[in-house]
Amino acid sequence: MIKKALIKNIAEELEIDICRITDGSDLKKYREILKERKRSGLWPQPFTESNIDRLSKPSLHFKGLKSIIVIAINYNNSDKTNKYLSTYLSQKDYHIYLREVMEKMVAKIKAEINQDFKAKIFVDAAPFLEKALAERAGVGFIAKNSLLINPDFGSYIFLGEIFTDLEIEKDEALDLDCGECTLCLEHCEGDALTAPYQLEADKCIAYLTQKKGIIPPAERKKMGAHIWGCDSCQLICPYNKAKPINTKEELQYFDKDIEYFLKLRRKDPPEELKTTAIYWRGSRILIRNALIAAANLEKKEYFDLIKAKLADNSSLIRYYAAWSLSEIDYDKALGILKKHLAKETNEKVRAEIKRIILKHD
Repeated sequence: MIKKALIKNIAEELEIDICRITDGSDLKKYREILKERKRSGLWPQPFTESNIDRLSKPSLHFKGLKSIIVIAINYNNSDKTNKYLSTYLSQKDYHIYLREVMEKMVAKIKAEINQDFKAKIFVDAAPFLEKALAERAGVGFIAKNSLLINPDFGSYIFLGEIFTDLEIEKDEALDLDCGECTLCLEHCEGDALTAPYQLEADKCIAYLTQKKGIIPPAERKKMGAHIWGCDSCQLICPYNKAKPINTKEELQYFDKDIEYFLKLRRKDPPEELKTTAIYWRGSRILIRNALIAAANLEKKEYFDLIKAKLADNSSLIRYYAAWSLSEIDYDKALGILKKHLAKETNEKVRAEIKRIILKHD
């Protein structure tokens, strides 16, 4: 059996903030929780695997699984964040950053123990319950807002896993929880935390900012100033107060405002945007969200920028541009939209503009 101290020393050399080890056994506790949620209609949720076996049985994802190395890296940029973008949005895509670190880790382990072994790296992409694995390994505990909290770094941590056929000494889970605190439930902007440990993801603002297509007016209003993600339940959490700030250059905050996204050229986005985790949905969704944020904040200084979006070749962008203009300055927008209606070809955009005009007539 490999001593866990050897693995943790390598993690420290690679500036990995937390490293814990667990085994590949089934996540029985969370398997039962998911079964109950499925019976009550709360499962599956957006962006999740629906197969409970695949979620709760890590061994299905790696033949001969004996140990799981769980790492966590601090991304706390809360001292720099703005109201538009979640604090986890770093200048380099964290998926790539963590994968590169864990590839180095596997190579160093092989060199240290002088033997070959099988290993597979995962970063926020495989259909298993990674927070439950991290909890069992002692990285932290799952809080009432469904996030994993580490006592030293709070919930501002990226997780990654290495599945291996090596037998490594295990860590134990932490004996910690939220106690009587319910601040996250009380301050959830999307009213998505409907009970302790129960997140209804389709109500979550972070989900709404990633949702495709036409978002109903009530959900647009709920999004407020959020262009991507939402940190309300993290910002209020006592465990996140006075925690170490991230110093890693590649994980510094991607600090951009509404104007940056309104000026995006969909077909030719800047290279700096392409290297971030925010880009996976593409430019169209980011522009749409900026149009919504500008409308909700009644940003009159961006009226002309938004007006220019009526010429975009994306019907989705034209739809939201029309709505955004009417929300920011209805009287000023009315004549512009009437004129645009004469040349608009998309039926959904035409219907939206007609709806806006009828409010006046």
